Amino acid sequence: MKGMFRLALAASASMISMQAMAGGFINTSQSTVFNGMAFAGAAAPGSTSAATMFMNPATMTGFRRFTMDSNYTFGIPTNKITTTSNNPGYNALFSGRSGDIGLDYFVPASYIIYPYSDRLYFGISLNTTYGNSTKAADVWQGSLFASTSKLRVLTATPSVAYKFNEMWSFGVGLQIQYTTARQVARWPGPPITLFGGGVGITEADGWGVGFTAGLTFTPWKGTQIGLGWRSFIDQTIEGTTVFGPFTSTNSKGTLHLPNRVNLSLRQTVTEKLDILASVEWQNWGRIGNAALTNPAHPALAVLPFHYKDGWFFSLGGEYKVSDALTWRAGIGFEISPVTDAVRRYSLPDNDRLWLSTGFTYTWSERFSLNASYSYLHIKKAPISQSLGALTVTGESKADAHLLSIGLTSRWGEGLKREEPLVRKF
Repeated sequence: MKGMFRLALAASASMISMQAMAGGFINTSQSTVFNGMAFAGAAAPGSTSAATMFMNPATMTGFRRFTMDSNYTFGIPTNKITTTSNNPGYNALFSGRSGDIGLDYFVPASYIIYPYSDRLYFGISLNTTYGNSTKAADVWQGSLFASTSKLRVLTATPSVAYKFNEMWSFGVGLQIQYTTARQVARWPGPPITLFGGGVGITEADGWGVGFTAGLTFTPWKGTQIGLGWRSFIDQTIEGTTVFGPFTSTNSKGTLHLPNRVNLSLRQTVTEKLDILASVEWQNWGRIGNAALTNPAHPALAVLPFHYKDGWFFSLGGEYKVSDALTWRAGIGFEISPVTDAVRRYSLPDNDRLWLSTGFTYTWSERFSLNASYSYLHIKKAPISQSLGALTVTGESKADAHLLSIGLTSRWGEGLKREEPLVRKF
């Protein structure tokens, strides 16, 4: 019984850790168009997709008609973990050493841009900015540590942008976030009754507020630069925690979510070809440890993270095959904020390589169809999770396929371009 108690503590120590298709638990899948270029150029102006406003609201000034953009991404991850440690008493409780904790997922993202005048632009986006889910479907040696985990952070971002001149634009936005979280570790087998069926957070939600801002700079024709920023948000959640027969309905905690800075470039090489590039910094170092007040048991009082900062580098291109068809491709490399020292079975994250391609087909001046695909190769990740005398080591092998489809629609006659003050005849 004492050993089982230690196992429950070890499982509960990884609360709210998630597997996501980006470093930490950021959800990168916000755009069908940029998914086709490994998100290269995501904050630079010049895109036909309104999703560019996600990382940089100033890019809205490049749209001259009322534009709506819908994006739907399907993620198919594989994350197989195999334990390597020799703990005879613990190992004897399980029939296998390995299991897959990846869950398929669906992520929508929507954008609207309204050009109020040739200077002033309004927009709004709706995204799932953080989260994903993991679940150990089978009973194996790591399943107690990688139990059901779910996190969703929904963000609505009303934004405004102002065009100073043909060289400079500026934009700001307000992030309004709603979060739901759940992670419950269950004991596999008959002793489940000892803990009443679960240890962890059964339900929790909360609200948070942050900001976004950006600049675009066009120093000369053919070169467009964008700098975008999404602020950190201290996301407060409140809900129910359980530890066997013990329950607390007013447990509270705060997740210190990171700020992000993205510098992007779009360079026109020929009339048909644009090259795009991005570098993004993610301030995961601020997350530290999260604390829960009023938990069902003191073992749930600290939620350990201790990530380092994350980085994402990408390079891509768009080629205009014809007036109707644009083809794109990209490659990216992401440095994960999760290190060997803090990696857990519920979040076996590591550095990853992105290989992407996609296209846009414009069948009228009003409608464009976007589609893209990304393959993510994730570096093998060693795991060592322990509590007291128990240490369970293992290795994660993971990859993912991201399929995305979207529709861009344009309405109205659009803004008329300014006539020069002096016309030459």
